[in-house]
Amino acid sequence: MIVKEQSLGKAPSSAALSHLSTLANGLTVFRGLLAVPLLLVLQWGWGWWAWWLLVCGAATDGVDGWLARCGGGGSPWGARLDPLCDKLLLLAPLLWLAGRSAGAIDAGISPIPTPLWAIWLLLAREFLVTEWRSRHPHGAPARWSGKLKTVTQFLCFGFLLWPGPAQALTAAAGGGLFWVALAMAWLSGIHYIKSSLP
Repeated sequence: MIVKEQSLGKAPSSAALSHLSTLANGLTVFRGLLAVPLLLVLQWGWGWWAWWLLVCGAATDGVDGWLARCGGGGSPWGARLDPLCDKLLLLAPLLWLAGRSAGAIDAGISPIPTPLWAIWLLLAREFLVTEWRSRHPHGAPARWSGKLKTVTQFLCFGFLLWPGPAQALTAAAGGGLFWVALAMAWLSGIHYIKSSLP
């Protein structure tokens, strides 16, 4: 009797897709939880720990998106959770930057040329978009402009928090990227809100 081989090209089962989606959501939650240790190590002046925690969080942002796509595109809950956890992780260095701009001093990380008003302006945008997204019935998944803004912010803080050699250079690069991220943040925020208007 001839048996047809059906394993090649076989679509993933619903259980496998569900597992991938669950794993993606777990990584997303992990990224949000990293905000607490990141803020603590920044306060303690543990530069390398802070930098690697940020890199780890940024990496999960790419991996969980890939897993969600492999799992069938994710879920409405994941669509709400992903940008929220991005904001939680990026809130830690923003709050720390605000403290430094207000006069807090710590060792191990170079001075950062970022004025306090600009930091609070970026924080205001994040809270505004989070509030708008919470009112959206489907979680308002991130658009390409918002994703590009998030990538720019991760790059910005990666440079700003770099504790190794050439800190003056990396701080200048991070400071420049901060202004780019601030402009992109407000442009993408306006785009989000305008798209929901009738």
